[in-house]
Amino acid sequence: MRAHSGRLMACVLACAALVFGCSRVSTSGRPPPGNASTIHGVVRYAIANDLNTLNPVIGGLLYENAIEEAIFSGLVKLDDHERLIPDLAQEVPSVDNGGVSRDGRTITYHLRHGVRWQDGVPLTSADVAFTFARIEDPKVNAPNSAPYTHIEHLWTPDPFTVVVRLKSPWAPAIGQLFCDGENGSIIPAHAFVRSSDFNHDPFGVHPIGSGPMELKVWERGARLMLVPNPYYFAGVPKIKELDILVVPDSNTRLTLLTSKELDVADIGTPNQVPRLRQMSGYTVRLAQYTWANYLLFNLSRPLLADRNTRLGLALALDRPRIVATSFAGTAVNGNAFIPPYNWAYTPNNESPPYDLQAARAALAAAGWRMAGDGTLARGSERLAFTLSMSTGSTIGASEAQQMQAQWRLVGADVAIQAVPINVLRSPEGLWTTGRFDIALQNLVFDPDPDREANLGSTFIGSRGFNDGRYVSAESDRLSAQAVGVYPHAERAPFYWQLQRLWNHDLPLLPLAWPQAIYVVNDDLRNFKPEPVNSDFWNVQEWEI
Repeated sequence: MRAHSGRLMACVLACAALVFGCSRVSTSGRPPPGNASTIHGVVRYAIANDLNTLNPVIGGLLYENAIEEAIFSGLVKLDDHERLIPDLAQEVPSVDNGGVSRDGRTITYHLRHGVRWQDGVPLTSADVAFTFARIEDPKVNAPNSAPYTHIEHLWTPDPFTVVVRLKSPWAPAIGQLFCDGENGSIIPAHAFVRSSDFNHDPFGVHPIGSGPMELKVWERGARLMLVPNPYYFAGVPKIKELDILVVPDSNTRLTLLTSKELDVADIGTPNQVPRLRQMSGYTVRLAQYTWANYLLFNLSRPLLADRNTRLGLALALDRPRIVATSFAGTAVNGNAFIPPYNWAYTPNNESPPYDLQAARAALAAAGWRMAGDGTLARGSERLAFTLSMSTGSTIGASEAQQMQAQWRLVGADVAIQAVPINVLRSPEGLWTTGRFDIALQNLVFDPDPDREANLGSTFIGSRGFNDGRYVSAESDRLSAQAVGVYPHAERAPFYWQLQRLWNHDLPLLPLAWPQAIYVVNDDLRNFKPEPVNSDFWNVQEWEI
C-alpha cells in the first residue's frame, strides 16, 4: 500500500481540484470567510471507503448508513446527544404520550402531513408499510433486519398513521425500529412498481428520498455530490452543495485536510491530533460513542472451534498496550462487548487478562505442541491463521502488527490480510459468508446495549452481523430476557450475565471503545457530530 501512496495522493488531489475547483457559488452579500480556502455554501467532507449502495434497506456499511441519513428520513432519529427525536413522526412514541401501550406491545406513529419525496410524490403510511415488507422479505439482503423480527403485525389505518404490534414487549423498539441511518430509513413504494429484483434495483444508485439532500453525482471510488431537496419538510437546507470525497488512504486525507481542501474529516489517526490542533482556522473535536473495536473468531473454522485455543490466543494479547499504542489516548480499553460508560456495563465481567503463562497452558490443553520451526502444531495441523481487516486504517494496521508479534511469542503464525470493507461486508463478502479465520472488526451500535444482531444464533449471514457463527442457547435466552422489560434497573442484571458469558465463550475479544476524531473548518456552523448513525442528522442546519 505504501508503494502506491504517491500515485494515489496525486490522483486524489487532482480529483479534488477538479471537483471543488468547479463548485464555487456566488458570494455576493456574504461576509468573507475566516479561511481563504472556504467555498461559500459548499461543504467538503471526506470518507474512508466507497459505498456499495444507497438503498437504505440493504446498505449495511457505516458510510452507507451515514450518507443515507442525508438523503432519506426515518420515523425517528438520533441527535448529537444520542437522544431520540422525531423525524417523519410528529413525536417520539412513549407511554406518557400514548404512543406506546401500557403492555409495551403496541407502538403508534403519527406522520407529518405534507411530506413529499424528492420527485414530488406525497409520502404516506403506505411507504412505511412497503419499507417494512422489504425488510422482512427473506429474499432481501437486509443486514439490519434483526429489530424487525420482533414485529408481529404492522398496519396503516389511514395515510398518516402507522401501528406496530410487537410479538412481546421489546425495550429497544423505539430506538431501533424505523430509526434513520441504520436500515430504518423509509423508501418510496412507487419507485419499485416495476422492480423485478429489489437487491439489485437501480434505485441503489439513483435513490429517491425525503431527507434534506438528494444525490446529484456519484463517481464510484471518487466522490458523491449532494444538493438540497427543494421539497424537504423542515425547509430547504442552507448549504448549496455537499461534496463527499472518497479517500481510502489516511495519509492522503491528512494532506487534503492540512492543505484546507476539506471542511470536515473524521481522521482516524490519533497520533496526528497534537499536530492538527495547531492548524489555524480549524478545530479538533472528539466525540464519544458506541464504536466497538474487537477481534471476531470464526467458530466454524476447526482451528478455532476449541474454546481453549481461543482462550490461549486471548490471554496472549496485551490489549491495554495495543490500545495505548494504536489509539494514543483517544480510546477506552475494552473488556466487554458493552462500553464502560453504558448503564448496562459491569466491571465484574471476567475478561481474560494478559498472561503468557496461562496462554501457553490453555493452548497446551487444546492439544497444541511446539514444532521445530517455533510454531505450535496439533498432529499435522499448524497453529497458522489469517487476521483479516479493512484497508485504509493506520490504527487497524498498528493493532494487527502488534497482535501478530504478540501471538508469535506463543507459537502462532499469523498472516495479515487487508481488504476493502465493501468486499468484506457485502452480502457475498468474506466476513458475511464466513470466509475468514479471525477478523479485526469495527462496528457502531446505537446506545441500546442489545447485541442480538451480532451474537444471536438466528442472525448469521446476510440477515445480521453474527459473522463468527456463534450459537449459544444461553446467550439467546438471556438476550431475550434483557429486552423483555423496559426499566434499566430490571434489564441491567441480564447484561451483566451476558458479559460474563461472552467473555467465557469468547466468540469475540473486545479491544477498545474509541472516540471519533474530527477536524472541522471554523467557518462551518451548526456541525454537531453524531457518529453513531450519521453526522448528517442536521445537515439542513449547516452553514458555511
